[in-house]
Amino acid sequence: MFNFFYELKKKTNILKDSLNEFNIVNMSGKLLYVEGHKGVTVLTGEQIVFKVNKGRVVVTGEGMILIELTSNTLTIEGKILKTEIE
Repeated sequence: MFNFFYELKKKTNILKDSLNEFNIVNMSGKLLYVEGHKGVTVLTGEQIVFKVNKGRVVVTGEGMILIELTSNTLTIEGKILKTEIE
């Protein structure tokens, strides 16, 4: 599977330790794309929580749905109000 952020980090010679981290892209508060998650723990229309290497990410919003979930990536669609890393 092609991982855009992994390839970018590899080509720009960023330290190997950072290659194991996660990446989040928020597109205008309507779509959230994540690479490197470790599993979803909460899934409601107002809150989606997923694990990452060193904690968890809490996404709060309205009418959110999980439109894609693979072993490494996830995509959330809806009105995304806040994204917190804990």
